[in-house]
Amino acid sequence: MNLVRLIYASHKTEFWNDLELGKLLENAQRFNKAKNITGILYFNRKYFLQCLEGQRDDVSALYSEIVQDRRHRDVQILAFEEINEREMEQWHMSYLPDSKITQSMILKYTNGTDFDPFSMTGRGALAFMLHAARLLKAEQP
Repeated sequence: MNLVRLIYASHKTEFWNDLELGKLLENAQRFNKAKNITGILYFNRKYFLQCLEGQRDDVSALYSEIVQDRRHRDVQILAFEEINEREMEQWHMSYLPDSKITQSMILKYTNGTDFDPFSMTGRGALAFMLHAARLLKAEQP
């Protein structure tokens, strides 16, 4: 099995409806569970930043679907690498709400105080997602 991690960023489009978030997460969890894909999604009402982990073919196929999804534009891979183990293994798709992100966290991983994933390096995007994972794990019983 060739495990990979892919982190991408995109802008939301006029086709996105914030009311869809719950349905999107539910569908992603169901699909990802069937494909053994794990990860985290961060959405701040302007940008998507997502980390996906799983078998190379499955992650690549899912990414291709995301690129074609009209709710996204300017989809860009920030990081892609083969991995020996998953960092997000407990979630088929977790969601990090904007309310969990602090200004200091944004400043730590970007070049300003406004969250813009396109200003992140691949390593910075991974560090941001790992920081997010730690926040989510801390909330679990």
